[in-house]
Amino acid sequence: MHKFLEKIKQLPKSLTTRQKNWILRAVMIAAAALIVFGVVRIVLLQKQYADADKEYDKVRELAGVTDSTDDDTAGGSVGAGSSSSESGSALLDGSLPAVALDKLQKENPDTVGWLYAPAFGINYPIMQDEDNTYYIKHTFSGSANASGSIFLDAEAKSDFSDKNTYIFGHNMRNGSMFGSLKKIQEKGTVSKNPYFWIYTNDGWSMYQIFSYHEANADRKDMAFQTSFENDQAYQQFLTYLLAQSEEDLHVSLDVSDKIVSLSTCTGDSAVRLVVHGKFIKKI
Repeated sequence: MHKFLEKIKQLPKSLTTRQKNWILRAVMIAAAALIVFGVVRIVLLQKQYADADKEYDKVRELAGVTDSTDDDTAGGSVGAGSSSSESGSALLDGSLPAVALDKLQKENPDTVGWLYAPAFGINYPIMQDEDNTYYIKHTFSGSANASGSIFLDAEAKSDFSDKNTYIFGHNMRNGSMFGSLKKIQEKGTVSKNPYFWIYTNDGWSMYQIFSYHEANADRKDMAFQTSFENDQAYQQFLTYLLAQSEEDLHVSLDVSDKIVSLSTCTGDSAVRLVVHGKFIKKI
């Protein structure tokens, strides 16, 4: 505002005091309008966050999984809802609950699985559309919402049988979706909990994180490669991911390994944070 006042003083001397005052009032009104617009935008965005959180709480209930914040190490755990009134927290020893995918798919056929990454508090359904634009701005129910959904690359096989399968999600300011994925860059995060899990119709699959780093957002970065001419090309790709990692996680890889990669935006629109995990076993 001080700069505006200085500019008012520098207006041509031919203008009358009345004219200068009118210009000053117009500038102040415009500035106030911008402030109001910004406040309204923040309020509406916060409402979208709250609406999305409520919706995904209901989705977890429908799926038979619930969040728990009792486990600080895991960053939240999955609880199972059975057909009776019994429910309990899942442990990281393999006692993860079955996810009612059939119920989710009845509500939305685009549901292809469930992602559980306790180190980051990630516990969401995985969606897949014909392209990678719809679920950027739509929730599980199809509601337009800035939070969007966690979604599988449109070109990926929904059974996660590709060599490298990508899952995308927003870096939400309130920590929802992939908003907490950046915690991986904090010392000790992976060592405390180096695994994430994906549920499909075949049950749970366990993945071990072996690399995380920042990649170019235009997807020309080698990290986003999902098809490979031969084993040699795939080995070069795996070697690249290991070399790019911000931390040596001491995980060995070979061409027989299949991997799943998680990707989210950063404060720099030209950069994406990517986290790679290799398939360990079915549980």
